[in-house]
Order: sequence, then C-alpha cells, then structure tokens
Amino acid sequence: MYKFNRNNELQKRVIALLTDFGLRGSHYVASMKAIILKINPSIKIIDLSHSITKFSIIEASYLIKSTYRYFPEGSVFICVVDPGVGSKRKILVIKTKNKYYFVGPDNGIFPNALEDNIMECYIVENEKYFHKPVSKTFHGRDIMAPVGAYISNNVSLNNFGSSIDKNDLIKIPILNEISSKTGVMKCTVQYIDNFGNITTTIKIHDNNQIQTMDPGLNLFLNKNQNLLLQVNNKTYKGQYVSHFADVPINTLLFMKGSTGYLEISLNQKNAAKKLNIASGDIIKIQLS
Repeated sequence: MYKFNRNNELQKRVIALLTDFGLRGSHYVASMKAIILKINPSIKIIDLSHSITKFSIIEASYLIKSTYRYFPEGSVFICVVDPGVGSKRKILVIKTKNKYYFVGPDNGIFPNALEDNIMECYIVENEKYFHKPVSKTFHGRDIMAPVGAYISNNVSLNNFGSSIDKNDLIKIPILNEISSKTGVMKCTVQYIDNFGNITTTIKIHDNNQIQTMDPGLNLFLNKNQNLLLQVNNKTYKGQYVSHFADVPINTLLFMKGSTGYLEISLNQKNAAKKLNIASGDIIKIQLS
C-alpha cells in the first residue's frame, strides 16, 4: 500500500518484524513474510531483529523503544516475543500518538516501550482477519502477520476487536531506582549487544543529567568520574567517558550509549561475559 507524505510524494508503507526466532527459525520469519505479501504485495518488510534472547520481554521492549521513532510515520511493527502463545493471553493492536502501529501479545512489551504514547488500543478478536487454519503455537504467522498486513492496507483498528484501556495492559516490573542523596543507582539490564556492551535502564539526559526519585533533584555525571559497579557480590571500578578509546583496551568504562541509556563496556572486550551479566539482571552503580 502506498500513501502520500507531506510533500505529496508517493512513499511505500513499512512493516517491521521483531521476533526471538533466531537463525534456526528463519523459516518461521519467511512464512510470516509470505502471509503479509499475500495481503499487501507492495509492502516493504524490514527485519528489526530476530535474535532477541528467547522469551525476553525486556529486550523486546528495549528494541522497540530505541528504534521505532526512526521509521517512517505509519510504519507497522509486528512483535512476536510470545512465551504465552496458545494461552488466553490477549493479542493487541495499538496506535501511538505519533502515528505508529503495533501488533503483539499483551505480555508487558508495549507499556514499557511506548510509555504514555499509546493513543488507541484494541484486542484482536475478529477471525475475519486471521490466516486459517490457526495454529495454537504460531499466532505470529496466523494472527499477528495478517493483522499487521491489513493495518498496512488501512483497515481501521476498531475492525479487529473491542477496545481496551491502555492502563489495563499487562506491565512487567522493571527496577530503576536512583537516589540523589546517596548517589546509588539500582537498575535493570535491558539489553546486551553482540560485543557484550551492557545497556541499563538509566536514562541520561542533556548535560549528562540523570533524573532521580527525588523531585527536582538530579545527578550529574562528569567526564572521567569514577563509578562503582556492584554485581554478583563483586565490585568493579570504571570511569564515565564519552567513547571507548578514552580508556585502555580491556578497561571497564561507563558511557552514554547511542540510545541515550547508560552503558557498561570493556574496551574491545566482552563486558557481559567477563562480569557474568545477562539481560534482566539487577545491578547497582554507585557514584564515587
């Protein structure tokens, strides 16, 4: 489906796929794409990622949150990280205030990723838009893929089912406690990339400010400031720097990553492996 942008130029709609299928699940991805193309042959499909850690809702949320705004307005995101497939969990279609669309399970992915940007939300119930027969173990192919394709064909969201209040969506608890008084930051690891760089839930704002739990009081990080990482009953020391080469090879460092969150790295080494840290772990960072 094509639409006109603000300059009246024809542009193609985009569907982005996010799954935890991995390399050996590439045929699952291919079957989803086939279903989408049957419904909308002109759609452009982008693979956001298929290497999410299996069943990791927090990783899925992070990848959506950190990427979707870069896509063209009107893009549709189909998110199949769905450990509850086949159960009574709901499947949702969502429209945001800035006109992006999302299809996926009601398991906590979307409230964390989209925060207060959700404008419309519906439960997918209308079997008219399903691919049949519907497998009990592959709703990504038989429900989410066709629904996403129909959205790209401008089917209104209220055709898919009944509305649901965004405040009633399932939420997952993510620890992110920052004290201005003690300088202690208790946070969650939300992603680890292929280099072993660890992305925390600590958001760094302009001028290296970190919003705390204390109203009107923020922490400030200074270049070369020492930070202490406490994880697995061990303490590690590193500096807050602007890029990797600010420290010697194999040295622990903290920096503002490209998505705006505090990251922990080892210059040219794998920090997650050395520190034995995984997505979803709780860690503590102390300003020194």
